[in-house]
Amino acid sequence: MVIRTLLTLFFVTASLQAYTKPYEEPPVYGRPDTRIDNSNDFSYRAKTPIREKLLYVAVEKKPEKLYVGQIFPITLKITALRRHVPILLTLVGGKGVKTVRADKYIAPGAIHHETLYFKATSPKVVLPIFRFRYEDQDQTYDFKLPPLEALSLNPPADFSGLLAKNLTLLNYQASAYDEKSNILSLHLRVTMGNVEDFHIPGAMKGEIDRIEGDFNDTTLDYSAIFPIYVDQVKFSYFNVETNRYEKFRIPILVKRSRVSTQTDLDPRASEFTKFKIGLTVALIILFALLWYRRRGWIYPLLILLAGAYLVTYLMPLKSVCIKKGATLYLLPTPQSTPFMYTQEKIEAKEMNRVNRYLKVQLPNHRIGWVKDEDICQN
Repeated sequence: MVIRTLLTLFFVTASLQAYTKPYEEPPVYGRPDTRIDNSNDFSYRAKTPIREKLLYVAVEKKPEKLYVGQIFPITLKITALRRHVPILLTLVGGKGVKTVRADKYIAPGAIHHETLYFKATSPKVVLPIFRFRYEDQDQTYDFKLPPLEALSLNPPADFSGLLAKNLTLLNYQASAYDEKSNILSLHLRVTMGNVEDFHIPGAMKGEIDRIEGDFNDTTLDYSAIFPIYVDQVKFSYFNVETNRYEKFRIPILVKRSRVSTQTDLDPRASEFTKFKIGLTVALIILFALLWYRRRGWIYPLLILLAGAYLVTYLMPLKSVCIKKGATLYLLPTPQSTPFMYTQEKIEAKEMNRVNRYLKVQLPNHRIGWVKDEDICQN
């Protein structure tokens, strides 16, 4: 019995030692076991060169609400570890958006706050990739924002197409354009607006004559032609700050006058001028007949005066040179609204003079008043 018990204990102890034998690790200086994963070992990673990130970009400001047609800013914070090297920016791709202004060169510095301006052209705005690189390196750092959603407006009939933070009417002037229409000139100030889309609904013709400043503060000269029976002009714009339409009503009060700017108006060809020329010719013929019959000395003198008067209408108008960038006004007064700016040096016909203003007819037959200092010296 005792012997059987001892043999049992012996076999049990032997079995336990066989199952609890520790794992034999490979020798320290021996060849590693191929079954062991060494992918995280530095000696393996060192074979692939690691490029240190030297520039970090984060969005600092973006619009909370956006409308189709609106100009909006995106402000990025750029942290440059190489603060003594300029940074170059390239915009890649984009959809439903138009770049209005983006600086391509960023001066050296550690921290940059770069504001870029875009215009939403569709409800889904996919901004371009902002690709940065140091001027002396080829390594690029891309930054991309998630798509933005732009709301489509349901504008009223008098909507001018303008979305802006603010629109101010600085001045306006209405004048006779021709016998059947009037011209209305507006001088506007726009803050952060899509001024190139501005128009006045219902106009026979409208155009932007001049834009100054940038989209943060723009002054705009706009002229539009309306039928003579229109006595009031209405238009609205969308204020992106208040999220509502704001309306303008402008009366058209015109005193019909020949000093105003008119299209296709030539004094020598007007009905009244034709009447005066015909009457002068008739008087010359009458004086000639009387001189032939009566032989008085007064008739040759009258014929001479009538002929001189006739020559003033038949002689071609004097040509004058107008400087590039000159302003043409509707009226020869300091308060007159400009309606056109010359894009190049042009020749015009001199028609009249009032003080320091010269009335000229352009090659396209448009007529306006120009100051003496805008006339070429030679």
